[in-house]
Formats: sequence, structure tokens, C-alpha cells
Amino acid sequence: MRRYRNGRLAAVLSGGYAALVALLGVVSVVILLTVQDPILLTGVALVVVTFPLGPLVWWAWDAAGQPVLLILVLTAVGLLQAYLLWRLTRGRALEAGR
Repeated sequence: MRRYRNGRLAAVLSGGYAALVALLGVVSVVILLTVQDPILLTGVALVVVTFPLGPLVWWAWDAAGQPVLLILVLTAVGLLQAYLLWRLTRGRALEAGR
């Protein structure tokens, strides 16, 4: 695998972001499936953390009665953003001799 100029920093940033998104998504789904009358602050946190695409997904969501699916879509959007963060922050590939 080629090394990148900011490869380690990019991996730490995007990996931490992906872990946070995954944690919020899993906790939100567990709360939705186990608590009878959930107050979903983790879902709100997931929308905030996945800014700018998260609020767009939440605003455009029209499937009433499907909160678990909404959380799964928000988690997927957050993981997509983590991938894009890694691609943007890793920098250029270093030459083979470096």
C-alpha cells in the first residue's frame, strides 16, 4: 500500500469520527428497540455529528413510523462522511523512494 503525506493523521481523524458515528448509531437503535417510550437524545446527537448531510437526510425523511431505518441511514451517511474525510485529509501519495 502506498503511503500518504498525512496518512496516519487522516486515519486517526476519520477512524475516530467513524467510531463516534457507529457508537451513536448502535446506541440509538438499541434504545429504540428496548425502551417503550424513548427520548432519543443520541439520535439528535447523530444528526448533529453527521452535519452537513445528516440534517438534510432528517429534513427530507418522510417514512413515518420507521425511526430505526432513519437511524441506519444516518449512520451510513456518517460513515460515508468518514470515508470522505479520510480521502480529503490523507494528502498526496509519497514517492517510492521516500
